[in-house]
Amino acid sequence: MPELPEVETIKLELNEVLKNKEIKAVVLNLPKQVHGDRKNFLKNVVGAKIKNVRRRAKTIIFELSNKKFLVFHLKMTGQLIYRGSGGKLAGGGHPIKQDLKNLPNKFSHVIFNFFDGSNLFFNDTRQFGWVKMVEEKELAGMNAEYGPEPLEKDFTLKYFQEFLARRATAIKPLFMEQKFVAGIGNIYAAEACFCAGILPKRSAKKIKPEEAKKLYNCIKNILKFAIAKKGTSAENYVDAFGREGNMINFLKVYGRKGKKCFRCKNILKEIRQGSRSTVFCEKCQI
Repeated sequence: MPELPEVETIKLELNEVLKNKEIKAVVLNLPKQVHGDRKNFLKNVVGAKIKNVRRRAKTIIFELSNKKFLVFHLKMTGQLIYRGSGGKLAGGGHPIKQDLKNLPNKFSHVIFNFFDGSNLFFNDTRQFGWVKMVEEKELAGMNAEYGPEPLEKDFTLKYFQEFLARRATAIKPLFMEQKFVAGIGNIYAAEACFCAGILPKRSAKKIKPEEAKKLYNCIKNILKFAIAKKGTSAENYVDAFGREGNMINFLKVYGRKGKKCFRCKNILKEIRQGSRSTVFCEKCQI
């Protein structure tokens, strides 16, 4: 599913076009995409304005004028596509093989109509994504389930090193635990390990402090760079125009099994960690 840089890209696009939009109506073509009480959802959402669009981990959050919040999780195949009254598109998500200029389509399960004639379409082919209306207390509880954001001040080197020292888990799967650090998935966990020269299956607590510092800096730098490149398009992310994120052109190991390492020209290997594949260089990573 989209990771932090991809979700951040969608958030930035949507925040630019949705601020101060007043919701005129919500069409529920597939009610199960809305979690919780749907009558209460409609009662509180219709007539509210969108004050701000945020991101927490891999979720997108709309702050409403009535102190309620809409939380979206796109999962594997979700899209949030905004269409302005003049036809301008913004947002993104999973690439659906449909003409996005002809919305709604059969995957448009929840539609937000605004008073100015613009629309927001929550599309999802496999219907794993969801939206939920919550109050501030519940949102705080949901946010507390995640670890610190890797690009925020509370993700400190001290926190990172102390957490690693307590865990015997292999480092790459540990990176993907959202309670440890928010928003990182298979792509950026693999890239961070390569950047730091650390074997993905090494025990976290056996990583030396100086190695942990390098790994810490790698993940922050890689995420910043990926956001600047508008994320990675592997299988499940494009923007509203169908454009792929440029980060795919800068990946060092992810998706490159059997190809030459950019550093040493050794052939990259692949292992399975849990249910996910991990590509690495057995010479550059120890």
